[in-house]
Amino acid sequence: MADKYNFTESEAKWQKFWEENQTNAFDLSRTDPSKIFSIDTPPPTVSGRLHIWHIFSYTQAEIIARYKRMKGFNVFYPMWYDDNGIPTEQLVERELKINIKEMERSEFVQECLKVNQKYRDIYKSLWQSLWMSIDRKRTYATISPEVQQLVQKRFVEMYKSGDIVWKKFPALRCTKNQTTIAQAETEEQEFNEFFNYLNFTLDDGEKLVIATTRPEMIPACVAVFAHPDDERFAKYIWRQITTPLWHTVPLLWDDKVKMDKWSWVVMCCTYWDETDVYRVQKHHLPEKIIINRYWKIENSDCEAIEGLKIEEARIKIMEYFLSVPPARGVAEGGGAIIVKRDPITQSKKISERGKTPIEIIPIYQRFVNLLDKKEILLAQNDKMHWSPEFMKKRSNDRINNLARDWNISRSRKFWIPIPIWYKKWTSEVILPSENQLSNWFVDPSRDLPEGYTRDEVEAETLVLDTRFTSGLSPFINETFLKRDGRTGWNLIPFSLRPQAHDIIRTRLLYTTFQSYLRTGEVPFENIMISGHVLAGKSEKISKSTWNAKVEPENLIKQRWADAVRYRTASWQLGKDMVFDEEELKKGQKLVTKLRNAFQFVKMQLEGFDTSNIFITPENINVFINNLYTTDRRILWKMIQTVEKMNKHLDNYEYGLAKIAFEEFFWSDFCDNYLELIKVRLYKPELFENWEEKKKSWQWTLYKVFFTIIQLIAPYLPHVTEEIYQDYFRKDVNVPDFHPKRDSIHKNFYPENDPSEIEILEIIESPDLLRSMNTTLEIVELVRKYKSESQISMWAELSKLIITASPEQKQAILSFEDDLKGVTKAKEIERNEGVLWVKCS
Repeated sequence: MADKYNFTESEAKWQKFWEENQTNAFDLSRTDPSKIFSIDTPPPTVSGRLHIWHIFSYTQAEIIARYKRMKGFNVFYPMWYDDNGIPTEQLVERELKINIKEMERSEFVQECLKVNQKYRDIYKSLWQSLWMSIDRKRTYATISPEVQQLVQKRFVEMYKSGDIVWKKFPALRCTKNQTTIAQAETEEQEFNEFFNYLNFTLDDGEKLVIATTRPEMIPACVAVFAHPDDERFAKYIWRQITTPLWHTVPLLWDDKVKMDKWSWVVMCCTYWDETDVYRVQKHHLPEKIIINRYWKIENSDCEAIEGLKIEEARIKIMEYFLSVPPARGVAEGGGAIIVKRDPITQSKKISERGKTPIEIIPIYQRFVNLLDKKEILLAQNDKMHWSPEFMKKRSNDRINNLARDWNISRSRKFWIPIPIWYKKWTSEVILPSENQLSNWFVDPSRDLPEGYTRDEVEAETLVLDTRFTSGLSPFINETFLKRDGRTGWNLIPFSLRPQAHDIIRTRLLYTTFQSYLRTGEVPFENIMISGHVLAGKSEKISKSTWNAKVEPENLIKQRWADAVRYRTASWQLGKDMVFDEEELKKGQKLVTKLRNAFQFVKMQLEGFDTSNIFITPENINVFINNLYTTDRRILWKMIQTVEKMNKHLDNYEYGLAKIAFEEFFWSDFCDNYLELIKVRLYKPELFENWEEKKKSWQWTLYKVFFTIIQLIAPYLPHVTEEIYQDYFRKDVNVPDFHPKRDSIHKNFYPENDPSEIEILEIIESPDLLRSMNTTLEIVELVRKYKSESQISMWAELSKLIITASPEQKQAILSFEDDLKGVTKAKEIERNEGVLWVKCS
């Protein structure tokens, strides 16, 4: 390798090498399905350029894929692109400066397909620059004909089984995108509002104050409620009360009324929120719908707000209350209706995609029955292993709080069509035949059911929620694999589902649900939940706001792919973190140190016969007896690190495994071991039996450094491949029982095999640990002395006087040669007392 690391050239070279050699490809020729490790990765949404959060989230999962591949698993790791739905439609409108409302569906779909391909290529280029070890032959798009066909087949199956129903229900509707959404597609956001305290009038003329932030909903008021334990209102129950708009409604009991909030009495309007839906159903109340699908007021019986948009109506109705003539009994200033107004900050549900408040409008939609299966979903959660464990509670809480079935139909264009037609005269549903769906998907606006003409049927105009598709991803992945000839391989449950915590409530929930409905089984054995990358405190990086400080493509060009990858692992599972570009320097520093350490190791291994590098039962005792004490200690530390990293990575704790590596590489290997043995390396002739000691440190250097690059290879694939190809793959003396592989990523990940466990048992002892700790403490004391005396660390000492206890004096005897070397002391004198050093 060149002295200066040209990361651009090197990374591109090895990426080409891996692609040409299909290093990451799933191997269909392997016959043992028990050695498959399958990963179902939620696809990135094609809605614009990817940002730094995508790099972090996907790289963390990819580190696990590389680890499992090196553990001997046949890793099935496809990549999806979620390229239909509202985000994609919005991208196309922005990109082409068109309006979806002004275009026919077929025309708009064609434009979407063109833009999709452009951004899929951008995404693929980014994955290439990081070298995500996905199987590049297995990349799929959710809008592809093959996927549409499978999704529509599953829809027909669920429709026939009764899992999908058509019903009128108060649906959540996005005011921006003018489509219904599922409960899981909502978020909470705070808004500045006014609490308006208004007088309602009982049938005997007595006033009752009710507070509301939605005065425009008063025309839709169908009842007023108080809590049954609130004795103040017992005398009013079952009486009629008149609203400020002079229609009367009953005053009833309901235990969901909060006795410690606002005015203690609340309106029930159709529909304001989920509680209104609950109360209307529980108390069998009538509906008075005043908001149409365009978010305007209609049928309100209030001329002041009729035809206005919701926000305008909220302002106008308060102006109206102030302007009501005295004949209506309103005092000067409107006081007879408006008691007071208090500014507040209120949390409201908003659409996840539209970022605007949702409204609830009764509408016919297609639903999957979900509410009656809460206990089943909770039981399914218990069958999967969650990392971190506390994320299961978050999922369980979400399931317990579900208040409505899953609405799977949408009023949009670039989505998978619902495969249904209706007979014109009877509205009877017609499904595509099995034969129709055996070759291709159907578009009801274009195609016809078998045996019918266009005059006889009407096409369904609704489309399927994209989460209906993503919820089938394990099934679709397995189906594609079986189409490749592996009909006997069942991937479900997949080995791993890596994802961020924000889609626990959507994609994970629906995938678990779909898997249960289809097979009764869980979709995944393990779930690995990552956090978000934040642009600032509590500010999630997103494509919609583009609040990232730097584009990922530029970051990789400036900071190296390996450095960026390494930073992504500096994260605790499930926790959010603020992005700091300066932290990437740590990754660059490690890459540089690895290369420098390798150059040093390679130089010291010149002429080393590696034919004896491998331990066998026959040579283990000879091997142990010939090891120098310092070498024994670093091997002991190496074996411990191998054990720690395997344990952490098996539990998907890539961050903890990274910490274990850093402690070993930086502290044990670089700072201590290499410094201690340098005098043996540079001046071996100064020591007795130096040829045997040279064999000891050469064997140890080879073994330990090869293990180091193997341990960190899943994190830093490029630089470790460069080191491996430069020396370790070229090693002609490797015996037949340890075949050389064409890539470090096809080598086995280090494990403590029986021979190494035996080494650990032989060399691990409290005495060795105490001896090494004492030696290192003496080294630090000497370094401190030289620093305080402003003496170069490389300056020779004529004598090093060590004061120590009898046990400590005995302990450092076996390290004396290395101690002389690292301190540059010509002579060591040992005195008895409290540990201290004196230099001369």
